[in-house]
Amino acid sequence: MPYIIVTSLYPSHKAQEVGETYIEALKKYPPDESQAAQVVPAAAKTTLQGVEVISIVEPKAGKVEDALNRARDEMAMFLPIEGFEYSIDTYGTVSEAMSSIGMNMP
Repeated sequence: MPYIIVTSLYPSHKAQEVGETYIEALKKYPPDESQAAQVVPAAAKTTLQGVEVISIVEPKAGKVEDALNRARDEMAMFLPIEGFEYSIDTYGTVSEAMSSIGMNMP
């Protein structure tokens, strides 16, 4: 199964507002292990552009679209925060990539 990686970036001075919204988002969208395994629930770093946060989930079989929709719904909660930007990307696993070129993992 692929990984869904959500990356967000926001101005440092908005950290309090983002933190409060994050708590609201966790209450509204608690982790659903039947849909996706949390590989990295959230990891943050500061940059010269602000605060960057990533999260990585691995959807269960047949749940990729559901997990993508959930990620979109969660991120929509942050959109009113000025300067908040995000991207949602899907990455294949190395095993999937090897398979696409006719190879298998050892």
